[in-house]
Amino acid sequence: MIFLGYLIFMGLIILPALDYFLGLLVFPTIKPSNSIDSVSPRAMDGVSAIIACHNEVVHIEQKVYELKTQFTDAKVQKYEIIVVSDGSDDGSNDVLERLAKSEMIIYHLIPERQGKPNAINKGVSLSKYPLLLFSDVRQTFSNGAISHLLSNLSDPEVGAVTSQLELEGDASPSRKLMNKLKLRESMKGSTTGMCGALYVIRKNLVTTLPTDIILDDLIIALSVMSQDKRVVLEPRAIVHDVSWDLFYSGRRQGRITAGLVQLLKQHRPLIFSIGLKQLVFLYGQKFMKYTAPI
Repeated sequence: MIFLGYLIFMGLIILPALDYFLGLLVFPTIKPSNSIDSVSPRAMDGVSAIIACHNEVVHIEQKVYELKTQFTDAKVQKYEIIVVSDGSDDGSNDVLERLAKSEMIIYHLIPERQGKPNAINKGVSLSKYPLLLFSDVRQTFSNGAISHLLSNLSDPEVGAVTSQLELEGDASPSRKLMNKLKLRESMKGSTTGMCGALYVIRKNLVTTLPTDIILDDLIIALSVMSQDKRVVLEPRAIVHDVSWDLFYSGRRQGRITAGLVQLLKQHRPLIFSIGLKQLVFLYGQKFMKYTAPI
């Protein structure tokens, strides 16, 4: 009986993993829609960049200038940069006040820290344009990253476009593999591996985030899929971050694990709303690495 139970348990783990890799091979590549969105790739109706900032005095001004340069290079004429300070107490607010007075940004202060999801919700409520671009502060972007992201919106079936994460130093084989898998998922449907440091999304697909959510970028991606729109990866839009050891620290891994458990416990209806194919992709992209050691 114990052995039978073990076999059943292993089957529940291994079969979805096999389905994941098999699906990446056999599912047909998604063809672009017959309709063409000629407005969004150039952000002709405008794009709102939203930054949730907590104690980023060293990097925040540089990030604002980087976004402005990216928008200029992409020939985006209508844009705004909204920075929500989530209880910063390191001098960030002084920098943001100065940038706001020079009309470089729209600045909103949350006096006491309430978390990134709340700051994102506030930034969305302040935005006025139909495209939203979310950016973290610390990372840097490749040249033309925003232009490349926007170019994917020529397909009206694409609801969100994520950048590709690359780490400092010699990229590990596992990071390269993860990026390849995400790109493959994107070609076959949608990728669940959104890079929260830089992505663009159609505003009408954004829902209010639960303020206690841990993996905000994953919830946003699943929400887009639940509305029958695609989440695609743009490999030319690259986010540069710290080295592998620093990025995948014990604290970050613990946070990711807690976020995945929270997703299973509190957001099962959303999980099952994305369809079987994307559910398999979700397992392969997010949960398989935790069940593989078993």
